[in-house]
Amino acid sequence: MTALREDDGFPALASSLVPLFRPQLPELVAHITQDIQTNVPAYAGPAHGRRHRLITLAVNGAVSHFLDLLEGGGTSGDRVDDLFRKMGYGEALDGHDLSAMRASYRIARHQGWEYLRSFAVAQGLSAEVLGLLGDALLAYIDHLTEQAAIGWRTARETIERDRDRNRRRLVVALLDGRESEVPPLAAHAGWEIPERFVVLAVAPRRRRDALELPDLGSAAIVNAGADTATVLTSSGDAEAVMKMLRSATPPLRFAFSWSVERHDLPHAHRWVTRALELGAAGVITDGAVIDCGRHRTQLWLHAEPALRRGMVQELLRPLLAETPNSREILSETLLAWLETRDSAPAIAGRLGVHPQTVRYRWKRINEIFGEALHDPDFIVQITMLLKASVPLWKAGDQSDFERFHAEENA
Repeated sequence: MTALREDDGFPALASSLVPLFRPQLPELVAHITQDIQTNVPAYAGPAHGRRHRLITLAVNGAVSHFLDLLEGGGTSGDRVDDLFRKMGYGEALDGHDLSAMRASYRIARHQGWEYLRSFAVAQGLSAEVLGLLGDALLAYIDHLTEQAAIGWRTARETIERDRDRNRRRLVVALLDGRESEVPPLAAHAGWEIPERFVVLAVAPRRRRDALELPDLGSAAIVNAGADTATVLTSSGDAEAVMKMLRSATPPLRFAFSWSVERHDLPHAHRWVTRALELGAAGVITDGAVIDCGRHRTQLWLHAEPALRRGMVQELLRPLLAETPNSREILSETLLAWLETRDSAPAIAGRLGVHPQTVRYRWKRINEIFGEALHDPDFIVQITMLLKASVPLWKAGDQSDFERFHAEENA
């Protein structure tokens, strides 16, 4: 809107009235702002807060420009139009419709009309002139309403085009516990937050393949990187999601958590990520699909890799000093005894060796660990260490021994 009607000498009259009305501008802006914050719950807030300042800015800009138009239309309304388009855009980004803005327009129209009517009476204006001023006010508010609608529609189109981005951001917000960001992101992503979740970590089954996930639709939200992806789904949709992942091409491997509540999502993400790593390392040998519920002990034992590595160097140093073959058979025998406390014949049956072989190995174990084997705390610690480390060693991880020899030769 850049001009007003030009018949019957109205523009000249309006132009002469504006200087008389301008002194009331601050009072009118304050009344409209206060009324909006009082009667539109979405815009309530402190009298001197950020929201109050934004509403004041918008109302002052709109009323000032309206008066400029009445005075002769010499100023551009681009800044005001842009402000209202941004306001509409912001409402859409926050997951809101325009109902709060429309309620605010109604308040502004009512307050503006009341001020115009009082002004007309004070100036002795005719009913016809008052009607023309009212028409101009309504037309201007309709124009601002359309600007906000344009901004809102633009944002909605952007949101629709970039729903995947919002879903990725929602995954990150849920895993980071950024609760205030979750509701608007969920609205933008078009995903209903479930009461209970299943978390999955997904990677290509073959190293040479790029990560390509099937379209999981509304059943899940995904945050995919170059090599791995995190998938969140509801407990009810988990089976359907896993069925799609199992049949994907190129083939995928994945680990999935048991059903968890929202506050446990960061932990579940850590579990499935660790399970996928342990599967790749050969510690967990379930194949392409790892059910974390079946490997809770291993996940617990491998929760702090750096701590495990340090304790191995401290507590299992005598074992690390053995030859590779001796180290393998002694660690296997010691772990079997720690887990069962059985006799030599029973342990021999478990390991598939002669009982005398077990007795020979046990003699060597006593030689290298000595009295420490009678310390209950030491027994608990090496039991956990061996349960975590022996599967790694069997899978070919030599890092513990390499570190031992590096320190010995330093």
